[in-house]
Amino acid sequence: MSKTESLKEKIADADLVLVGIGEEFNEDFAKIGEYPKLVKALDAVDKDEKLAWLVPYLEQMYLTQYHNQELAKAYEKLGTLLTDKNAFVITTCIDGRIDDAGLAPEKMVAPCGGYRKLQCSEKCCTQLWDTDELMKEIQDTVEAQEDLTKLTQPACEHCGKPLVFNNIMAENYVEEGYLEQWEKYTKWLQLTLNKKLCIIELGAGMHLPGIMRWPFEKIAFYNKKASFFRINQTVYQLPEDVGEKGISIEGNAVEFLRNL
Repeated sequence: MSKTESLKEKIADADLVLVGIGEEFNEDFAKIGEYPKLVKALDAVDKDEKLAWLVPYLEQMYLTQYHNQELAKAYEKLGTLLTDKNAFVITTCIDGRIDDAGLAPEKMVAPCGGYRKLQCSEKCCTQLWDTDELMKEIQDTVEAQEDLTKLTQPACEHCGKPLVFNNIMAENYVEEGYLEQWEKYTKWLQLTLNKKLCIIELGAGMHLPGIMRWPFEKIAFYNKKASFFRINQTVYQLPEDVGEKGISIEGNAVEFLRNL
């Protein structure tokens, strides 16, 4: 039986499925030059330092409007694989593309944050603000090719400092944005004891190994009924103590998933 067939079989037979998504799934900006209005906006920002605050918002606009279709296909395939399964997904990606999988939000956690919420740059409070209204204003301005200086940088209503995206890129990251989901995740993990658990680690390298790579190895070691699949282009090796429960697959996780 091939490793791909074994993965499908283990998913089908599992009581629960744990999925980790790592840096091989990070969106990039390789095709940003194909969108002239966005390029024009970025050029305007480069020429006016007062507009520097707009850069991450323009990047988010790119991620939302002009995203990588290959990633979308991979996530859609993941959603299909997990249909009718009791699954939980943890991702270190901050681009929000996990939504393409069509999974239940209550069964996902993104400990590195994302672009849907704003936080105080100084972390004077743990309050978070929605980005929808501001992103629409920015997008409308870019699409109409209007003067970007009319846009106002959002500020914290408590201390007046700039708001920034609530993700790991923030100097003072407000972790409260994901902690509620993290608690659900840890409670769900408790349900996996002595259950047939299929662990699938997709493209998680050594960037933040303490979030999923090392914990997944530990979970696989202690759960006697676990199966563990690690798919990675460069660091696909598994520790010896995982034993026969582990299968390593050398290859880009996005391509592997898309071609399943």
